[in-house]
Amino acid sequence: MTLRILGAILISAPLSNAEPDQDLQPMVKQTGPNIYEIGIVSLNKETREIVIPARTNITDAGNIIEYLLVHSNGEKIHESLFTTDADPFQINIAIKLLNYKESPELFKVRKPDGSIGEDYPVVAEEIKKAARFGIHVSWMDGKKEKTIPVTEWIYNNSTQKNMSPTAWVYNGSYVYDKKFNAKLTGSIVAIFSDIGAIANYSGDDRNDDTLWSPSRDTPPEGTAVKVILKPWIVVP
Repeated sequence: MTLRILGAILISAPLSNAEPDQDLQPMVKQTGPNIYEIGIVSLNKETREIVIPARTNITDAGNIIEYLLVHSNGEKIHESLFTTDADPFQINIAIKLLNYKESPELFKVRKPDGSIGEDYPVVAEEIKKAARFGIHVSWMDGKKEKTIPVTEWIYNNSTQKNMSPTAWVYNGSYVYDKKFNAKLTGSIVAIFSDIGAIANYSGDDRNDDTLWSPSRDTPPEGTAVKVILKPWIVVP
């Protein structure tokens, strides 16, 4: 099955019972060899990379951040390093199309009424592996384009060092009352654990909302960037 056909199937059928009347045009379209677009989100079938245009948002090193990426109209703009105009629903489709797997390992079970229950059963290692990706950021530094791991722009106020290279876990947000939460809230990638975001930071300190600030190397607010999701490669 081609990526185009699979994309059409996913988009024409509501994803996880999400809102059936969402405007998902344009659908998946091919723009080059192995390159496809869903709205302003670009994905590479061969490398399994996803490129999301964004801009720097909270950049003052004196501020606390809890999110890496939120929608430009999202609820957590005041706590996010980046904002994007990309539709969270379409980002979620792009991740699914490249065969990243949802892993609930970081959270407790969410009951049908929306309340939180017990821990999830043990998640298979193959699912955990398939749920992980790295995140890089690309921007124009003068006339030269640079790309670095996004962790170099996230500072740990406790260790007084930048965030260690780490995997981010795709958990897929959730649907409640036929509403896709990441679409409603605009929460896309969280540093401080948020089951409603599409993906989350996997570090052991993910439940501390006082730790993280923008690095002093982060470009000024409003700088155009590309947030790039890549298959996770284990760092020795």
